[in-house]
Amino acid sequence: LVYPETDTTTAPVYHKITIPRGGEYILRLADGTRVWLNSETELEYPVVFTKKQRQVFLKGEAYFQVAKDCQKPFIVKSGEYQLQVYGTEFNLNTYHTDRIEAVLVKGSIGFRANAGCKEIVLQPEQLGIANTGNGKTEVLDVDVYPYIAWKNKDMVFVNERLESIMEKIERWYDVNVFFQNERLKDLRFYGDMKRYSDIREILAYLEKSSDVRFQVNGRTLIVCEK
Repeated sequence: LVYPETDTTTAPVYHKITIPRGGEYILRLADGTRVWLNSETELEYPVVFTKKQRQVFLKGEAYFQVAKDCQKPFIVKSGEYQLQVYGTEFNLNTYHTDRIEAVLVKGSIGFRANAGCKEIVLQPEQLGIANTGNGKTEVLDVDVYPYIAWKNKDMVFVNERLESIMEKIERWYDVNVFFQNERLKDLRFYGDMKRYSDIREILAYLEKSSDVRFQVNGRTLIVCEK
């Protein structure tokens, strides 16, 4: 979806795009910014940006390739959380409302966990974790690729809990996951594969490398012990 670049002095008209489970979308905004939208994501944005700022509202996860404009900051809001940039590439994950993750690929970004917090600035190859409830933030040096692999239709996990992996599988393949044993949620995995491979290939990999077994019944996926 592509919006043409035009000027406006009137109040912006907002569109909203909602991506369902199992879907994804690429959007180019009026300023040239490109946005990759992950499954179960909602983005609200103006058809045409005003002359003062560029502001969008996100629920879910998106990768932004922001068109550079030093005169007009690009602002992403999610509840009270705010991220501000001028021209950069980053991934923003807001699936969990109490914990928001921003990963910077290029440029620099500043974010606030809520309106009462001071701005934290990230550098490339850093992950910023914001607790939107208490305002606490954490900045870590990371390999960014596992956080942005979904944009390239890859599935990468590095010492990742099975519960987290299953949350992604629920969104990407539109299934409902149930664990027969809570202990299985804490199993950890390493993997790198194409995301749009048949779900059975991913499940087979997880079964071979652990003590888990999967039962598939329609759109229900049950995680069991072998």
